[in-house]
This record gives sequence, structure tokens and C-alpha cells, in this order.
Amino acid sequence: MSDISFWKPVCQYFEVQAPLQTSEELEHLYVQRMNSPIEDLSSRLEMASAAISFLLAGHIGSGKTTELRKLEQTLKDYKVFWIDTATSLSQYNIGYAEIIVLIGLEIHSKVFQDEWGIEGNLLEGLEQSLMTVVREDKQITQEGFSVPEILQKWGLTLKGGLSKEITTKVDIRPNLENVIASVNDIIKAAENNLGRKLLMIVDGLDRHDQETALRMFSDELLTKLDCHIVYTIPISLRYSTNFSQPKERFTCLDLVNIPVFRCNPNGCPTSEADDNGRSLLTEVIQKRLQRLDDRYKDLFQPDALGLLCEKSGGVMRDLIRLCYEACILAKQNKLTIVDLPTSEAAIRKERGSRFNLHEYHFPRLAAIRQTGRLTSGVKSLTDREEMEICDEMLLNKLALGYRDASTGKPWFDVNPLIAEDVALWQTPLT
Repeated sequence: MSDISFWKPVCQYFEVQAPLQTSEELEHLYVQRMNSPIEDLSSRLEMASAAISFLLAGHIGSGKTTELRKLEQTLKDYKVFWIDTATSLSQYNIGYAEIIVLIGLEIHSKVFQDEWGIEGNLLEGLEQSLMTVVREDKQITQEGFSVPEILQKWGLTLKGGLSKEITTKVDIRPNLENVIASVNDIIKAAENNLGRKLLMIVDGLDRHDQETALRMFSDELLTKLDCHIVYTIPISLRYSTNFSQPKERFTCLDLVNIPVFRCNPNGCPTSEADDNGRSLLTEVIQKRLQRLDDRYKDLFQPDALGLLCEKSGGVMRDLIRLCYEACILAKQNKLTIVDLPTSEAAIRKERGSRFNLHEYHFPRLAAIRQTGRLTSGVKSLTDREEMEICDEMLLNKLALGYRDASTGKPWFDVNPLIAEDVALWQTPLT
């Protein structure tokens, strides 16, 4: 049988590329990874006597949100407060001002819903500090609205970023400092009322482009909250030479990818399979199949699943997407298994649809493949802006980041999906 009734239950477990969110999902689908920094983060929280600002770096889809959700389950002494910038802020027109205002608005929303038992004067103080910024934005019409309604309406404008009149003509830093001070007053009161410390997680910042990400962390105000806070950032920002000074203000943690190949003692990539990494990735898929009945126990032939794990490069979301595409192709070919030819076809399709390689990529990818290290070199974005090519390759997952378990040092490799392209480029013409 090869029809919708057979394949639909499978695809439902592989079409969702979102993080594991619910307690049920984490209980049944989560796999403990050997390189997660979450244990380190948890230990630092336990030992800290003052607020710490963390940066959690990783590729998009590497599993940062899932790991933080798992952390939330283990932190009994903390109230975890989530802010998703991907849904609340513009992807391009964003800086530290928007993040600070968003934090203020989200805290206001929680308090206004009376979840934390905050006294009215503290809420009014936050409202007034936010209103000092609102009044600078001529795009907002205040007439006829109450303060909470104005703030709710203004929250929608953050999707487009603060108006240029604010960001270029008005010095709003003092106003933003007032917002931070008001938020800190509420944090202190909330921790007293709740009997727990507050951990704030600002998620989704890894989905913003490199220049935008650099602007976000250009000011130290993002470290001024009186609670522990975790910002998720793209791995390209973590290793960018342009970010060396700002990151000194943060505690940096890396969620690197699951290795599918081993590196040598010098941190150079090899062609030797990393059996531990591939076994973990296989377990990720098997846990999903275990939620189905016995018909699906051997749905993926071992060599087919092994190839999908390898070509995912150890990026969790990419593995799930490859398995989904393989299931769709198997259904179209009237199969009841995913065999090796089906996996190979899914990989070719993914390679053709995702990557746009240019000539300037190849020598740098070849160098990464040889040395395991990032190289220098820039490309022009505009007449006045440049971007490190390796930053671009990390951002677009042409190059992937790993960590040597024996030395703790980072190393890099070409995404296995394009490894053949790089090898072909290196082959002399005859």
C-alpha cells in the first residue's frame, strides 16, 4: 500500500520544522546531544551572584530553541520569560532600540494581565517611560486612546522598525535608559512576589541578516537588565571579526552542529565518519517513527537513512527536512519504504533548491575543507558596506561549525550537500 493514509502520518512528524515546544514533544522526541552548552549555562546560573547576559550562537535550525525549552523544564527556581523577535520585529530594520522597547512592551503586557502581582505604581512607571519614546514617534496617533491601547498599537509598528525620525534625528538613549530602569524595578518586584528568579530569553535574533545583527548589539544597554538574559544569535555573528569588541560584554556559548565526520588532531576535516554523531541523528529519526505503529519501524533503509544523516551536516532542522522530502518522493514513486535511490533524489533536490554558489566561494570553501578554519576576504554589499565572505558562508550554511570533543576547540567544514561541488571545482580540467 502506498497512498495518503500510509504516508500522511509519517509526513506529519517530519513536515514540522519548528522547534520542540511542548512538554509532550520534549518527552517523546527530544534526544540528548553530547555537545549542548545548556549544562554549562545551567551551571553558570546556579553559581551566579549577579545578572549575566548570554549569547547562544548557532546556525538557523541547529536546535537552539529546543535546547532552551529543555533548559526551562529543568530550572525549578526560575520563571522563564520568552520574547520572540522573529514574530515581533522587522527582519531588516532593527537595532538595540527596538529590542529594548519590545522588552518593555512585553513586560508591560505580562504585568497588565496581572500575572505577576505588580503594584500599580511600577506599571505606571513603565508606561510613562515607554510613552516618552512613543511621543517621539510622529507615526503614532495618540488621540482617543488610553495608555495601554497606545502601547499595544505602537507594538505593531515595531514590525517595521522605529521611524527614521527617531533613529536619526532624536537622541532617545536617555528614554531607553528609563525603560530599562522601569523594567528592572518590575523584575525586582516580580522575583520577590514569585519567589523565583527571572530568566529572560530573547529568541529569533539568529534569523536576522548580518548587518542587522551587528547593529542590534552595538550598545551596552542590552546588558543592563537586572536578570539573567539569553540572546540567540547567528553563528556568523559569533565568529565575525567585526563583533570582537561587542561580544566582550557577554558570556558566549555555542550550540554547534552534530559532527557527521571526524576532524584530525589539528582540527582539520577528514572523510572518516563520526559514528557517535550519526548514531545520535539516527535516534532523532527513530524517535519520530516510534510514535507510529509497527508498519513504520523499518521505513528508512539503513543506508538511505545513513546518507540523509550525513548530508544534513548534523543540522537538526535540515535532517528533518531531508527526511520529509524523501518521504514525499517515496510516496510519489508508490513505495512503502525510503530506499537509497529515493534518499539520493531528495538530496539532489535539496542541493538544487537551497544553494547559490558563486566563483568567489570555491577557493574559500576549499581552504576551509583543507584547514578547518575560517579565512579572510570581503565582498561588497553596497558602495559603502562590505561583508566578510566567511560570515556570509556561515550565515547561509555553506560552511558549518563543529567542536572537537577532545580539545574543545571549534572547527569548520564544507556543508556535505555541496562537498561534491567543491571537489569538482578542485579537479583539474583535462
